[in-house]
Amino acid sequence: MAKPQDKTRPPSAAIATVFAWLLPGLGHYWIGERGRGAIFFVVTTVTFWGGIAVGGVRTTITPRENGAWIAAQLCVGPQALGALYLSNQQVELAKKQGQVPHRAAWPSSNIAVVYAGVAGLLNLLIIIDVLARVQARQRLVVARSPPKKGTR
Repeated sequence: MAKPQDKTRPPSAAIATVFAWLLPGLGHYWIGERGRGAIFFVVTTVTFWGGIAVGGVRTTITPRENGAWIAAQLCVGPQALGALYLSNQQVELAKKQGQVPHRAAWPSSNIAVVYAGVAGLLNLLIIIDVLARVQARQRLVVARSPPKKGTR
């Protein structure tokens, strides 16, 4: 894992953003806000995988059927990419066996898609939050020029 930033140098916004997308809360952890990062990780991950548990990976992560929700789900990062991979693997396995891929019942499938999408949108807000915090720290670190002689 990357070393947290020291107090004299402002953290990089690009690195914090990439970390926040790779693992929810990792951007906050990297800039030194460990408690906030841990809370973000737990809430986002439990919400995403809770949605998967309700509807199953095949029903929840389907780009053709869920339209814009898949874009929201992908904001969770590699977790969503892994779930999408598992979903595709299940479809291929069912086709090889001559079966129709399993789909969850109506209410649970919709609930699952929304849960996973909300987790992605939550991570998008987390990414925006880490960017705002990095920018605030960069403004604090900017050195001020010394006062001119003869002025107060």
